[in-house]
Amino acid sequence: MKNPFISICIPAYKRAKNLQRLLYSIATQTYTNYEIIVTDDSPDDSVTEIVNSFSISLNILYFKNDPVADTPANWNIAIKKASGDWIKIMHDDDWFAHPNALQIFADEALKATSNFIFSACNNIYTSQKEVNEFLTDWKKEMLEDSCLNLFYMNVIGHPSTVLHRKDELVIYDTQYKWVVDIDFYIRYLQKHNGFKYIPKMLINIGTDDTQISHSLYKNPQVEMPEYLSMLAKFPSYLLMEHEYVFHCVWNLVKRFRIKNLTMIKAWGYQGPLPNNLQAIIDFQKLIPRILIKQPKWSIVLMKKCYRKLKSQGLNR
Repeated sequence: MKNPFISICIPAYKRAKNLQRLLYSIATQTYTNYEIIVTDDSPDDSVTEIVNSFSISLNILYFKNDPVADTPANWNIAIKKASGDWIKIMHDDDWFAHPNALQIFADEALKATSNFIFSACNNIYTSQKEVNEFLTDWKKEMLEDSCLNLFYMNVIGHPSTVLHRKDELVIYDTQYKWVVDIDFYIRYLQKHNGFKYIPKMLINIGTDDTQISHSLYKNPQVEMPEYLSMLAKFPSYLLMEHEYVFHCVWNLVKRFRIKNLTMIKAWGYQGPLPNNLQAIIDFQKLIPRILIKQPKWSIVLMKKCYRKLKSQGLNR
């Protein structure tokens, strides 16, 4: 039997009703050359029951993780079990926006102009608020300039908006929770240069306070170690070669009011520190908090600090 063209990989955990919504959205897709891989971390059989209810109408392969894999290892398990040429991660609280969504993804993949494709999306909150998320021109230019600019801002967005060609050597780094998608995007795009953006809302992103990301947001014990660990994968001089990478570190120092390097160690990071981190801390110490909190002034001051350190040749 011929392998499917697309593997829809669903790392599931407990949210059976959300999974049901996702599977319904898959069942209505006009494109059908796919398989569904569900890997389940749930402590009960709620996900199993939902999958069984769709097993006749959909091509689903179900796997119960024992022991529990946790995020993002569960994502990797689903991807490794996939047999399709292309991987479509779908988190169980997200779903396809309309019946032609997967067809549009497949059409772009068939053209094979890029191994990495992503679309616009619609963030739907439990309060019924909806926020459309498109790739603006300046964000597209930033991503085209260098995938390393994702350090500053994740302009790609949620993994559920992405379709990429399967590469068993590029998987999600299980040491991360907060930057896991950014880290994956950077490593994948460094290996597979180029991307294709679809300016259509093909995916609905379910957003609520129970998601892991909400518990990690603005948590220095998570964000600082993860960003610095991700940065440590690159040469130490990277900070002074990419202004957006510098801006990322600048924002971390500002957000968590870092006064010294001891604070960073107290938050659990013991690895190598980027060049000029102490110089950024010292520069910000001289700026009134009321001023640096203003976004426009923060950018102006960041650029001033960056130019100063560049002119001084401080790269170690």
